[in-house]
Amino acid sequence: MKLAGDLQLRSVQVRYLHPDGQEERCSLEDAAGLAFENCSAIRRIPHRADQAHTPSTHWSSTTNRMIDCESYLESVWMTLLDFDPEVSGFSGQPMQLLGVDDRGTWKATPDLFVRRLDGSATVMEVKNPGRLVDTRVRATAERVAACCAVAGWGYELVGEPPERQRTINVLTLAGYRREMAGVSDYRTQLMALAGKPVPLGQLVSFTAEPLVARAVVLHLCWTGELAADLSRPLEDTTLVWAASKSSDVGARR
Repeated sequence: MKLAGDLQLRSVQVRYLHPDGQEERCSLEDAAGLAFENCSAIRRIPHRADQAHTPSTHWSSTTNRMIDCESYLESVWMTLLDFDPEVSGFSGQPMQLLGVDDRGTWKATPDLFVRRLDGSATVMEVKNPGRLVDTRVRATAERVAACCAVAGWGYELVGEPPERQRTINVLTLAGYRREMAGVSDYRTQLMALAGKPVPLGQLVSFTAEPLVARAVVLHLCWTGELAADLSRPLEDTTLVWAASKSSDVGARR
């Protein structure tokens, strides 16, 4: 498999767990048609008392299942993926690549596999920002990116998410991502009141229970039914409005 640049892949096997739990292996070309977004992690993420990162599990509102993640930074990216309306599914460490190229043998376990509504897929590697220039990280990234090019997947090597304020706001909204009691009672009223942009504090003041209404507003901002400018802090003065499906200015921008 000749690729651009001086890296030549000679063979790559893909090791993964079938959704039924059975371990499988296939060629990189055959892997292109597999739904890795439905697979579980191919390895157990280690937990040690003295480790620097913080493994955990992330409940995905997109897939309605728990997904293992290796660090807090990885869980932040998972939350951003859940908030992205173009993402139809994703998984954590669903494959291991076992490769041979003109530089030697290697293996890699990418962090995230992301599927989008248009059918396209992206493999994401999430690294501590301080390690993005690490020689070993860059070498592995080049190899994984080469594999992705063969399989027809995109590839991203990421550190901290861009747009820090937007990330903070999305993490805040994620606390309201689950459907809660009272949403149906308030949705129609709030959506009608937000027909035109209205300050968040003023919007909830029109209701009988402003504290409950505030939680519902934040939930509707998460689902995308209400829109807001997430580039600024979420405050009572933040303008919110009913998002149109045809609008290109939605809550999830």
